[in-house]
Amino acid sequence: MVTSEAPVARVVVPIDPSRRYAPALDGLRAVAALLVIALHVGIYTGQVASSWLGIGTGGPLGPVLSRFTVGVPIFFVLSGLLLYRPWADAALDNRPPPSARVYLWHRALRILPAYWLVAIVALIAFASSTHGSLWPVVQTLTLTHIYSDTGIPLGITQTWSLATEVAFYAVLPLLAVVLHRLVVQPARILLAFAVLEIINLGTVVLTHVPSAGPYPKLALWLPEYLGYFAAGIALAAWSAHLARAAEPPGLAVLIGRRPWLSWGVALVAYVAVSTPLTGTTARYPTVVEALLEHVLYLVIAVTLVLPLLFRADHGPAKLLAGRIPSALGRISYGLFLWHMVVVEAWLRITGQTAGHAQFWILFPVTVVFTVAIAATSFVLVERPVRRLRGLVRA
Repeated sequence: MVTSEAPVARVVVPIDPSRRYAPALDGLRAVAALLVIALHVGIYTGQVASSWLGIGTGGPLGPVLSRFTVGVPIFFVLSGLLLYRPWADAALDNRPPPSARVYLWHRALRILPAYWLVAIVALIAFASSTHGSLWPVVQTLTLTHIYSDTGIPLGITQTWSLATEVAFYAVLPLLAVVLHRLVVQPARILLAFAVLEIINLGTVVLTHVPSAGPYPKLALWLPEYLGYFAAGIALAAWSAHLARAAEPPGLAVLIGRRPWLSWGVALVAYVAVSTPLTGTTARYPTVVEALLEHVLYLVIAVTLVLPLLFRADHGPAKLLAGRIPSALGRISYGLFLWHMVVVEAWLRITGQTAGHAQFWILFPVTVVFTVAIAATSFVLVERPVRRLRGLVRA
């Protein structure tokens, strides 16, 4: 006879995504990439009114598609989780921390070669104004374009978030030093998260007061999104503690047994963020709207990730660990990088203008061509450069 305790032991054993392949997390990364693609297609087909890009007037799909911006917070939470976990393990095991030099080398190999390829294509194809001008090209290739007034070239406008993420990569080793002793006590790591989240909320206020004007440069910088990365760091610390706990705490048991409950919270938060409470993408949000949007996006991203931290053969983890989601997750970086090149190229080939294409044509076209290009990039660029990881050692 199987006792009632058997399922608990099975579903609350935490994974260590930094040491073993976690297909469910890859699957969620694919979902985040598809959300970003759908959002941008929504803007370029007029379904979503984007006051930032000055494109779109809003259509029937707008209320849903406009909040697919949550894909970016999901990426940020996953980055904090996956990248900080080795530091959390080292602190809890009283081992030396990972080599910052090796870590930064691995990050550079992961990000830059594939990015440089798409950036060069975009600069040649869509940024004729920069031809013969060196400085905008340098800023683009170094992912410092969010710190200047020259703008981001067409075809890679979405890479503002990549520049923000790279800033987090650079800061993480220093942040890990500060957290090294704090992570031993769960209460202290929560305090650290609270501090970083307060910095985030303070920056949101600064960038949305009327005197700041719409879309100040600071709104694209790391402090505006620090809370999402901090949430991922807290999840990494929590999962590291769970891996060493004799018995799982009640919250872990509840999430392990009822993983869809966590996703239900995410759905409720998504419905809330899609209401007028958080404003509209047709104009720059107020302070209150921006704060509420940030908090709801944080809830969505965290509650989507939570049930995937456990080895389970049911629920969201099983769904996202399927062959197609996990395969798309492996090439999700390419999906993110290339989809706007496909969109811009399609508009030029068909003679359409931004904001007036047909969503149900442009979306499948973008997905199909982007998947093909991303898979090719993964095979020819991303996977081969991994062989260079061993050139830098601790």
